[in-house]
Amino acid sequence: MSGTALFLVKMKEKNRHISMKTKTAWRKNINISDVDKFLEEQRQEERIGNVADKSDAELFLNETIPKTDKSLRNIRKEKFTASPKYCISLESSSKVADPIVKRNRVTNEAKLLKRFTQADQLEQRKLKSVGGKRKAKRPLASFDKDIWEEEPIPEEMKSEWFPQNVVLHHMKNSGKPLVKVTASTHAKPNAVPNVELPVSGSSYNPSVDDYNELKQVVIEKERKKIKYSQHLDRVVTQKFTKMSKDEKEALVFKEMSEGLFENKEEAVVDGEDSGNEYTAVNQPVQNKKKMRSEQNRKFRAVAKRNMETITKIELKKLKDINKLQQLSSEVNQKDKIIEKKQDNRAKRMEEKKQQPGRVAYMQYEEAEDDFLEPTALADSLRKLEPAKSLVADRFKSFQKRTLIAPKKHRDGIPRSNRSTLKKWKRYTLSTHKEPS
Repeated sequence: MSGTALFLVKMKEKNRHISMKTKTAWRKNINISDVDKFLEEQRQEERIGNVADKSDAELFLNETIPKTDKSLRNIRKEKFTASPKYCISLESSSKVADPIVKRNRVTNEAKLLKRFTQADQLEQRKLKSVGGKRKAKRPLASFDKDIWEEEPIPEEMKSEWFPQNVVLHHMKNSGKPLVKVTASTHAKPNAVPNVELPVSGSSYNPSVDDYNELKQVVIEKERKKIKYSQHLDRVVTQKFTKMSKDEKEALVFKEMSEGLFENKEEAVVDGEDSGNEYTAVNQPVQNKKKMRSEQNRKFRAVAKRNMETITKIELKKLKDINKLQQLSSEVNQKDKIIEKKQDNRAKRMEEKKQQPGRVAYMQYEEAEDDFLEPTALADSLRKLEPAKSLVADRFKSFQKRTLIAPKKHRDGIPRSNRSTLKKWKRYTLSTHKEPS
């Protein structure tokens, strides 16, 4: 019985008491799982064959002890020529015959070797041809000259007959455009050296003069710090008066009750003034027009003042002509003052280059001088103790050269606020959800 006939018989048996008028009823009430199972078994038999038709030798295998006639060398050779185990899944295990009987397959080893050698020769020719073309197009670069010292503008363009815009246009269209780079891109932020030489007085065995000079510098710095702290104490701390608790409460009571209690004298004065009539603060102005003679007198006075100013200017011009020598000396003096200011400004700019710039909100603090007390000086390198860490010194150098921002660490500020060094105040925002 064929598969189609079996399918129709199964459908007739199952759908005996079910209406099959519409397509939805057919889709809903059909159960062909056993038909699919039968067809799957039939396809499996086509692939691997029927078990009933196979002999016992094909179905069962007698377990035998393998012979050890082959040497280990032959076994290794067989393993080398055999296909690897991970390729077993790629081999076809189906018993279905190939529909295309005649295929263009090359099984002869000599022919296969010939094809592989031809492909290798062709690829080598391509590589040689590509390499030859590359050598012909681009010669090897020679490093016998400095390319950064070469000027991109050719010699024939360096003439007064070629203005700047023509040179720029020519270089742009010739494939070598001139890129103008500002000097600030290559300029250092300051002129602080990478490694500063220490002061001669901070040596482990300094001379007396150098040591005394360093000691004076340290003393002056400490004096300035003490003077600044005393100044803050004088102008800030001592300005606040100290009050007892009772005096503070009385002052608060007086300030908060200001205007609540009226004075009796003021009330009496207000009662007396309330009976008087209304009097205007500003008296009414009468429109009194000036006479013709008064207007003429005013015009003559204005004309006289204008004439006086003109005469003064003219007299000053005559005086200045006689003061030419004095004026020239004044101009020369002003020029000298301007030159002096320019020199001072240039000096300040040079000094500013030697000082650290400002990168963040915190200013750079100069490290303390490596000064040792006379009793702490060591007479030999064996007794010498390191004054500071080399890592800390490098960090200070980076901060002074504005490479990193100056920061303070381990100063009692929480870890979350170390970057900003601010103690934030937190407030609770009252909302309608909170109980009153």
